[in-house]
Amino acid sequence: MVKGQGVDPHPRVRLQVSARPELSESERAAVDYTVDAEDRLPTLDWVWERREDAAFLRRCARSSHTWLRRSAAVCPGLPADSVELLARDEDFAVRLLLAEFHPEPPPELLLDLYLNGTHRAVGMLVTRPGFPAAGLAARFGDSPDPRGRRLALRDPGLEPELLDRLSRDPETCAAAGRDPRLPVARIRELLAGPDRDAAAAAAANPALPAEDMRRLLDRAGVPEIPVNDRTTG
Repeated sequence: MVKGQGVDPHPRVRLQVSARPELSESERAAVDYTVDAEDRLPTLDWVWERREDAAFLRRCARSSHTWLRRSAAVCPGLPADSVELLARDEDFAVRLLLAEFHPEPPPELLLDLYLNGTHRAVGMLVTRPGFPAAGLAARFGDSPDPRGRRLALRDPGLEPELLDRLSRDPETCAAAGRDPRLPVARIRELLAGPDRDAAAAAAANPALPAEDMRRLLDRAGVPEIPVNDRTTG
């Protein structure tokens, strides 16, 4: 350990010292440092340099130092057993970084963070590879949480009856209005209904017939461009 810095009066100095690559786990523990849940820490360069070294990353994933575990979480070479370990980590940032950056994050981690996380980034996790879809209707179709009910719409096996019910739920009707599996008659009902968000979603539904789209454009005063005047890109 660098002499004197382990007891430096400045917390940031002690934190930086605690994350030096030459220290052992016991030496890190001897430094009086703290990592708060909201601390935004960059990936440690010396960890990233060995981002494909599975044995090294296993040691970082087992470290008691949160900064090392956060750094390991973003490394593509993190082995599967360490992925499972960090998916259960007590530090929210470790789990979120793993979900955001690992090429194959555990589906249940993505789902848990989306449903229970409070950070604004969790809303984007539905776009990550591996976010679950099959079976969500059975699990969340009757959830008291509207986020859960909206997840049911991702299920490729969603039953028409549940889709219709979700399209009539004030908290899920907009999401259901974009679903191309919704019958045209119901899409038209949403278009004519009082909920502006649901109507806008229905207007964007790819299953909306072309004549309905033309009527919407006519109502909005958008002139139709003659075929001969259209240019191709």
